[in-house]
Amino acid sequence: MAAKHNNNVVKFRKKPKAAAIIFIIVLIYIISFAWLYSTKKKVQTYVVNTGSLTANTVFSGIAVRQESVINSSYNGNVNYYLREGTKAKVGDTIYTVDETGRVAQLISDAANSDTNSLSEENLKIIKSTLNSFKTSYTGDNFSTVYDLKADLNSTVLQSINENIMANLDSIISSTGSQNLFQTIRTEQSGVVVYSIDGYETLTESSLSPDSFNKGKYNKTNLKSQDIIVSGNPAYKIITNENWSIYIQLTQSDIDKYDLTNKNSLQIRFVKDDIVTTAPFTIVRNGDNIWGRFTLDKYMIRYASDRFIDIEIQASTSTGLKIPLSSIVEKDFYTIPKSYMTTGGNTSTYGFLCEHYENNELVTEFIAADIYAVKDDMCYVDMTSFGAGDTILLTNSTERYPIGTKASLKGVYCANTGYTIFKPVEVIEQNSEYCIVRKGTSYGIAVYDHIILEGSNIGENEMIY
Repeated sequence: MAAKHNNNVVKFRKKPKAAAIIFIIVLIYIISFAWLYSTKKKVQTYVVNTGSLTANTVFSGIAVRQESVINSSYNGNVNYYLREGTKAKVGDTIYTVDETGRVAQLISDAANSDTNSLSEENLKIIKSTLNSFKTSYTGDNFSTVYDLKADLNSTVLQSINENIMANLDSIISSTGSQNLFQTIRTEQSGVVVYSIDGYETLTESSLSPDSFNKGKYNKTNLKSQDIIVSGNPAYKIITNENWSIYIQLTQSDIDKYDLTNKNSLQIRFVKDDIVTTAPFTIVRNGDNIWGRFTLDKYMIRYASDRFIDIEIQASTSTGLKIPLSSIVEKDFYTIPKSYMTTGGNTSTYGFLCEHYENNELVTEFIAADIYAVKDDMCYVDMTSFGAGDTILLTNSTERYPIGTKASLKGVYCANTGYTIFKPVEVIEQNSEYCIVRKGTSYGIAVYDHIILEGSNIGENEMIY
């Protein structure tokens, strides 16, 4: 007997389980989050804090010293015996002149002989000279290479000077040139320099803007000459340790670095990084303004230099210290402050704006975002108004058309997770950081989080 089919069995479709649905939702969320994170701009923030910034400014100064140029009384081959920058006493032999050239050749042979080896002290001097040259050399002035050569030659001559001078009488006798070989000794003590530049008679009263023109400056190295002519300069001697450095100033410099009441300043010699504090005076001569530093040391160190680069520490600014990379600029509409009013019974500031809406002239109060007030002008967000809108003056018939724009420097503040522009007022800056005024209206405050690279992001962007 055939089995009977059970016609009462009803088949139902299987429904997905709740766990599977939740798993799919979570998976979609994770994938979406990962995609958003990978495509989102990577933003770094900087925490604002108080700090200071020292304004160091480099000026090219002119050295003014008590200098005398000594001319030769003889013609002939010249040999120098004192190293430049050496302090000579009265009676020291500075140079010799051989009117025949016979003694000069014997001296040259003696200088080149093996018996005249360099002393340890002179080797140290040569090494120091080369290191100093290596540190300060720039390709802008190749002529300093010849000065180096002359300095090294004079150091070698100084090393063998004692041996030659001890045998000088016998050398002269052997040539029979007693009356034709002249030994020149200094008649005054001072620092010996073997170069001239026409600035030896320069004084404070004779300074002019043209004096600072390096393009017209010409320095003659006297040690490069083998033959000297009577009446021509032989060497220069500086007879006083006191000297001055003059720099060019403008009234803007004086105001910017607050120099009016300064009677001393800390300066750094750029050439070799020596720092000292020197008395400072502002000197006015007609329309020209000089800054004078008076020194009683380091003259020997810079005796052969006329133009000296010095860095002065003029001012130290304090405030909120932020990176320059955070600074951006934003354009605003400017509206006179006198047009600002409050809306109805509220204390919200804004402006009465007159504009067309559906071809009808409408007057309404707009609570604009005011970012700054400068010179009686309000800087308002450009999205609050349209070009051509008219602002009404309360209780008056005067009107101000919207259209004039101006920019403000500022940063993007991100305390709330999205960027908000806040204006800043820069007081001082260097190559990396700036000091902005603290406590300004609408500005930033200590511990605010600002965008480190302001140019890489816009306003009202989510960063978290």
